[in-house]
Amino acid sequence: MGFNMMEKKFAFTLAQNLLVMGIVFLFLIFVVFIPFYNNFQLKKSVVTYRTVYSKLLEANRMYAIIDSQEQDVYDTSLPINTFAETYFTPYLSIANYCKGNQSGCWNFPLYKDLKNTKYFNKSLYTIVLDDNTILGFHKEPKKNLVSVIVDTNGLEGRNTLGQDVFVFSFYNNKIRPKLCKASVYENAKIKDGIHFGGYDDCGIPYDTYDYKDLIRKDIPDGCSKKSEESKYGFGVGAACGALLYKNLWVIDNNYPW
Repeated sequence: MGFNMMEKKFAFTLAQNLLVMGIVFLFLIFVVFIPFYNNFQLKKSVVTYRTVYSKLLEANRMYAIIDSQEQDVYDTSLPINTFAETYFTPYLSIANYCKGNQSGCWNFPLYKDLKNTKYFNKSLYTIVLDDNTILGFHKEPKKNLVSVIVDTNGLEGRNTLGQDVFVFSFYNNKIRPKLCKASVYENAKIKDGIHFGGYDDCGIPYDTYDYKDLIRKDIPDGCSKKSEESKYGFGVGAACGALLYKNLWVIDNNYPW
């Protein structure tokens, strides 16, 4: 009888130990592995975002050489198809592209913002690069606001702004938007060309902001889950590309996970 009691006690203790080990293992997964994996995926997406920037600059350089045009000058008054096919389509390695109907290039919704708001129709013309990176071109009607949405891992991944989806915006001082007073644009001292991140309600690119301004919670489309959506933007998190750029590509504790 004593032997049976010891056997049962041993079995019970073993079961307890296995249960504790299982709980510890799950704890390690959620506390260590998942954040590590998310951090790795975010860093990978940021590298792709920066690589796309280099490809867009190279495409513009090729356009300027072949057409004897000035670099970093984009005609944002062009229809979005013409814009993409003038400056980028001939000079990029493309696996696919979509005009009008976007179902052959994107999932639906196209992406979500940091508040999980879903976006379906922001891309009007899409290029899929040979590494499966998706570039969706968008133009805000009658405002000369032109941008490209970059899905860094194609149809895979979270498809979330600031995580694996980022934005570039284009600016031309000669065709600037007229959403605010002229002095607002003049004081911002915006350079022509491609900018990291989206733009504010005046159409001013977020990479003209200071780092401290970009982490404020009252920035429309800001890189914070507490930000509000912009009138003309792409959702909360569209400023994340600018935040990373201003922080020299360091992902710190202010970055929304």
